[in-house]
Amino acid sequence: MKMKPAWARNIPMSWLYRSILFLAWCFFKILYRHKVYGQEKLFTDAAIIAANHSSYYDPPILAISWPEEVHFLAREGLFKNPLFGALIRKLNAHPVSGDASDIKVFKLIGQLLTEGKKIILFPEGQRGDTDALGDLKPGIAMLSSRSKSAVIPAYIHGSFKIWDHFHKLPKLWGHTACVYGSPILWSDFAHLDKKEAQKALTERIAQSINALRAWYENGAKGTPP
Repeated sequence: MKMKPAWARNIPMSWLYRSILFLAWCFFKILYRHKVYGQEKLFTDAAIIAANHSSYYDPPILAISWPEEVHFLAREGLFKNPLFGALIRKLNAHPVSGDASDIKVFKLIGQLLTEGKKIILFPEGQRGDTDALGDLKPGIAMLSSRSKSAVIPAYIHGSFKIWDHFHKLPKLWGHTACVYGSPILWSDFAHLDKKEAQKALTERIAQSINALRAWYENGAKGTPP
């Protein structure tokens, strides 16, 4: 059963976040016929949403597709303009100067997870040059092992063709989709040695994202894996 988008649900949310989310949802629905799959897998506890990353559009696509508020990491330089910085803070963006393996970033993410938040992270660490999933960095597995938080795999379709990092502006046509998979629980790996557990979790994340892509490309029938 599909759920209403976050902006349409009766859940606590600032009016600004709800308004921007609604506008973004309309934008992607009208221009890109956006679809969402796997909403029935709603996981209510703190979690990391881990997705493939090849487009500037990926963060807003994930935000409009998940039926709750989500949090982001954003480059510190984006907050230098006081007005723009204040705006994106209100939209749950958090300034960082490094990646998920940086100690300050690590602590910030840990704090958000402790507060029960959902935070979007891209396990590849940066946008890819193609729409294929690249090698994953170990940061998300380290965060999951320390916080005991779940990882929710997600596959984003179509964003690379619409707006990759080789172009300054996006195409105003195309089709996007977001597929959420079954949560990956840290407890499934807790019996392993710490390093082995982190390696196994990283491999599971990659397998899950690729399985979601295969499910979608094979017709999106039934429930996503």
